[in-house]
Amino acid sequence: MIPGCPGSRNLLLLTDMNADSDSLPPAAVREPGTTAHTQAGSHFTRLSKVWGWVGRHKSALLFLLAYLLAGAVDLFPNPRFGVQPWNPQPALALALIAYGGSGYGPVVLTGILAAWFAVPAAHHGAETVLAAVVMAVTYWGAGLLLRRWTQWSSAEVRPRDVNRLLLLCLATAILVALVDALRQFVGSELAASALPVLVFRLFIADLLGLVVLTPALLQWASKAGLRLVQETPYWIVARDTLIFVLVLGALLLLVFGMRPLDEFRMSYLLFLPMIVVAMRYGLFGVATTIPLGQLGLLGALTLTGTRPGTAFEFQLLMLALAVSTLYLGALSDERQRSTARIAGQERTLRERDRALAEAQRIASTAELAAALAHDLNQPLSAIGTFARASQVLAERGDSERAKLSETLEQVVQESARAGQYLRRMRDFFRTGSMRLERVSVASLIENTHAHVRDRLVSADIQWRCTIEPALPEVSVDAVQIGAVLGNLVVNACDALEGRLTWRQVHLKAFRISDGGDCQVRILVQDTGPGVPAELRQRLFTPLATSKPNGMGLGLALSRSIAERQGGRLWFDPDREMTTFCLDLRAHAN
Repeated sequence: MIPGCPGSRNLLLLTDMNADSDSLPPAAVREPGTTAHTQAGSHFTRLSKVWGWVGRHKSALLFLLAYLLAGAVDLFPNPRFGVQPWNPQPALALALIAYGGSGYGPVVLTGILAAWFAVPAAHHGAETVLAAVVMAVTYWGAGLLLRRWTQWSSAEVRPRDVNRLLLLCLATAILVALVDALRQFVGSELAASALPVLVFRLFIADLLGLVVLTPALLQWASKAGLRLVQETPYWIVARDTLIFVLVLGALLLLVFGMRPLDEFRMSYLLFLPMIVVAMRYGLFGVATTIPLGQLGLLGALTLTGTRPGTAFEFQLLMLALAVSTLYLGALSDERQRSTARIAGQERTLRERDRALAEAQRIASTAELAAALAHDLNQPLSAIGTFARASQVLAERGDSERAKLSETLEQVVQESARAGQYLRRMRDFFRTGSMRLERVSVASLIENTHAHVRDRLVSADIQWRCTIEPALPEVSVDAVQIGAVLGNLVVNACDALEGRLTWRQVHLKAFRISDGGDCQVRILVQDTGPGVPAELRQRLFTPLATSKPNGMGLGLALSRSIAERQGGRLWFDPDREMTTFCLDLRAHAN
């Protein structure tokens, strides 16, 4: 006890109580009800384990339950053999193996034996077990083939998968019917002549069960239904399902209730709602509605008291309906997938077209910049030359004032020419627009000569011009065609520089007639070495050049300008001199 500390007595008492409680046996200190809680917890643990086991084996349990229930249903049994016209058990076994894999083989064997031994019979011997094993192996092999050979386990089922499913169903139905018939024949009093009839009845019942029910089980197991519901609003699916049920019920009432005609003649009306479902919802819709149609047909036959033989014939009709609509559904899905692929390819092509247009625009911009740099070099060089000459004349004083004024005028003219050329070429690259006007060929050639005169003089190149008398005017954009002629003459000067032999540039202009239309041809000739043979085929291709510092854009751009104005630019390899020909459209009087 701590002096001066209130409550120390209570603390001491609590300490003593704890000490006393520790000395008691464990059972004496438990609160009331603790044992009951522990027992409840252990029961909950066992229950959880049970539910966990059920969850892990729910497919097997559901199969066994459905297999036994299907065997217990007895609709329209044949009076001679007791065989029903529709047997869904093979579809359950085949779908379980195709969905779950080879590990479900023993489950299928268990279901077969349980269904047979659950029915009272006079004899169950070794042949029963042997027949069950053979049938289980048949289902096992067919299910694995269906799993690996087709796409029924996915949502991408194609018509070839329907072919393979029907082929497997046919082979499975034949083997299972033969084994089951032999099992029933052993120990019975049936005559040997009845065995083929029994095999045929069992074959039709098994085949119908496989074709009607297997696609639905596989489609629902592959989550194809969830995909369809996700893509389509819920209320539309519910509305269409209700409409189908109502239409199917009305048709069954018309065919089997009112009977305006024979049932077989009217029963083909059942194809109509199935075809609509196939075209709207594809294979999943058909696979879902075929069992509904089968149940509706069996219900109608039961209510009308149809004889087993007649019911068997109607089941053959149902088999034809199921096979036909399965193909329709698969083809509908294939069409939708093809449409989606085509739409995707169209989107890809549009994106590529946009990318190509963007690349072409960038290339055009680069081509414009290169062309401007190429063709503005001459006027800019002339401006620089005149500017330096003006500087020299200004230093000489007033004595050279007249020449200074003339030189400055040349600077102004060259600047105006460069600006005009820049605007025209920009418009050409942007919109392809031109300013056509009547121009004499002599003025075009004279302007070209004036722009390259200094180049000709400095390189000691002779200029010669021959113009046919009374040559008609041409209808061209003078600035652009002037740029073309200037480019051809500059190329000729480049080819002649550095040659020790005779250097000459000769321009000839004369009239030609092309199909009744009057044109003017201008030849730009030089005495240079000519165009190399390996370059002639791609002479007018962008980036094709034989100059060490050339960009290969001048001739390509010049041809484009000439063709835009109804003319033509080409190289003539048959002449003695290097010759480029420019054809221009004559102005119509």
